[in-house]
Amino acid sequence: MWLDLVKKILAYHPKADKDLLDRLGRFLDGFTCGGCSPDCQDLISYQPIEVAKVLVELRMDPASIAAGVLVAGLEGGVLTLDQVRTDYGGDVAFLAEGLSKISHVSARVKIEVNSEDLRRMILAMAQDIRVIMVRLAICLRRMHRIVANRLPVDPKMTSEILDIYAPIAHRLGIYWIKNELEDLAFQLKDPESFHVLKERVAKRRKGGADVVRKVISHLRKMLKKHGIAGQVFGREKHLYSIHTKLESKGVVLEELYDVIGYRILVDNQADCYRVLGMVHSELRPIPGRFKDYIALPKSNGYQSLHTVVFGPYGNRIEVQIRTEAMHEIAESGVAAHWSYKGGGLSTREDSQATGYAWLKRVLEVHQGADDSGQFLDNVKVDLFPEEIYLFTPEGDIITLPRGATPVDFAYAVHSEVGDHCQGAKVNGRLVPLKTPLATGDSVVILTGKNHEPNPAWLRFVVTGQAKYRINRWIKQQNREQAMVLGKEILLREARKGGVLQQGINDKKIRQWATDFGLKNSEELLLKLGTSVITPSMLIRRLFPQAESGREERLPGSGKGGGGKVKGGEGRGPPLKLAGLLPQMAVMVARCCSPVPGDYIVGIVHTGKGISIHAVGCPNLEAVADQPERWIEDIDWPEVAQKSHVARLRIMARNRKDVLSLVSHAVMGAKSTVVEMKMQDRDRDPFVLICDVEVTGLEHLQALSQAISVLSVVLNVERIKG
Repeated sequence: MWLDLVKKILAYHPKADKDLLDRLGRFLDGFTCGGCSPDCQDLISYQPIEVAKVLVELRMDPASIAAGVLVAGLEGGVLTLDQVRTDYGGDVAFLAEGLSKISHVSARVKIEVNSEDLRRMILAMAQDIRVIMVRLAICLRRMHRIVANRLPVDPKMTSEILDIYAPIAHRLGIYWIKNELEDLAFQLKDPESFHVLKERVAKRRKGGADVVRKVISHLRKMLKKHGIAGQVFGREKHLYSIHTKLESKGVVLEELYDVIGYRILVDNQADCYRVLGMVHSELRPIPGRFKDYIALPKSNGYQSLHTVVFGPYGNRIEVQIRTEAMHEIAESGVAAHWSYKGGGLSTREDSQATGYAWLKRVLEVHQGADDSGQFLDNVKVDLFPEEIYLFTPEGDIITLPRGATPVDFAYAVHSEVGDHCQGAKVNGRLVPLKTPLATGDSVVILTGKNHEPNPAWLRFVVTGQAKYRINRWIKQQNREQAMVLGKEILLREARKGGVLQQGINDKKIRQWATDFGLKNSEELLLKLGTSVITPSMLIRRLFPQAESGREERLPGSGKGGGGKVKGGEGRGPPLKLAGLLPQMAVMVARCCSPVPGDYIVGIVHTGKGISIHAVGCPNLEAVADQPERWIEDIDWPEVAQKSHVARLRIMARNRKDVLSLVSHAVMGAKSTVVEMKMQDRDRDPFVLICDVEVTGLEHLQALSQAISVLSVVLNVERIKG
């Protein structure tokens, strides 16, 4: 049997490694399940030669066939991966290792896991489309052997076939494998329903055999009449497909018109549409039942015209019209996209993009490939490059971005798990929390009740959820610390004002907060602790008896009038600030670039005027011990009179279009870019310093939000000083 397969392999791949094929033959001659471990008897419920037959039918390369044959030895414990690498080569070992990984995933995942997650996980772990093809062949032969030998079946296996592998075969367009897998799983999962439906379909087929022959004859005569060369044949829907249609539509078998369909194969695409017109003109079409998969192919590359018409004998019939090439792709899917020409493996030049986006890239890369080696180097692709798939201890699958760490995993499981994460085990081994995870890893998070997030985690986490929770915790800690500091300031200034002797209670603090126009005492303490409200402002408003006459020392500190402000670049009309005299020379400090809405103070510069700073500007520390230079009772006018320049620090991904995206976001927020500077342009991510014109703080916040939602932007913050 093996020699017959070798002849077929050499027929489509004349340059195949004959020595490799000979070694495989010797392995098959000596392989029996009797040499395996006792647990292997149920595991290897197929013969490797049967897998090889399927792979030859798919016209797979020798390395794929070898992996499909040898993995039985790996699973049975009669071979090791090192032996495979030494005796059969690195490429075969690479494929065999991929198959082993998928087997281990299937063994430990729980049956309730999301099917789509597991499908994507298996595809991602494969790292080579050939691994998927071999795995499908193994599943098919295993199912055939279980049915033929009436072996006990694990319900998890049938669910895995129906939910995982049949859909993968469908996405790859390998319909004959999909159909066989579904029918076999249906037979094992619900044998009673399977056999009842099988008998009913057989009875209907026998009763309608004469009609089928007449319809085929009628369609052939139509082709001949219009001078179109083509083939016509009937096809019976497979049982699982009929079963699901009966279930979903809630009808009986007699009401299902497409149990038997008719297929017309022609030479070219133009003839497809000619035949469609011919069928619709001579047989009455049913409205809403026409689908053009030639103009709009399915995602897996499937192309065909589908229509439902009233047949020549009054019955409804489904007709599919396609070319021979389309038919080959429809039956074999991705396997039809490569063929051996002159000993080299290359893809069909007229192939459509199939399956997932990665498959489209694979097919494009292979156009005009000169030899099988070039092709096989190219198919070693990462099927889902942006995602990794991980196991929880319970067998659930967590999907995270590539580069994710145990901390990202912890926050994906639950925010509380992330907040109290203190360590992690990956595949049973303790690892640092910054360790990048890989698809297939099993992750256990170690938590401590008193453990809290570490700000240093922000240096390596990649998910938005983790960053948000860590930043939230930091802000909360800062808030609490600021409130403690604010209370200390309040008590200190109250002591200076002689209020402490009268006693300070929560009611009095709430009253002081109200005097400042604040909502509650917490807000007062927070603003004190963050320097939004300065001690001098506190004294002036709450403890005037402690005020030392600063207003007399600083001309222009009284209410009324307003000083003219020069903007950072001197653009636009002068701006008047409440609390300054009109004749006073005023400058907006470029270090912190305050804008309307910011709390501001003025600093007197002898002979130069007054510079306006945002409260909290680091440069104010230099004059903290010179209270006579401070003018605090000033404010912005109620109506903005001009635009102001603010500076943003943007951390972004290193992409060519990042400047364009940021500029468009700024314009979309009704602002203007004054200047842009790039820092660390060769790094990823890099920093962008952006000066923008805004009308005030609310405008600046809206602009920052518009930039932060860009996919290339990781962080946006305002620079003050």
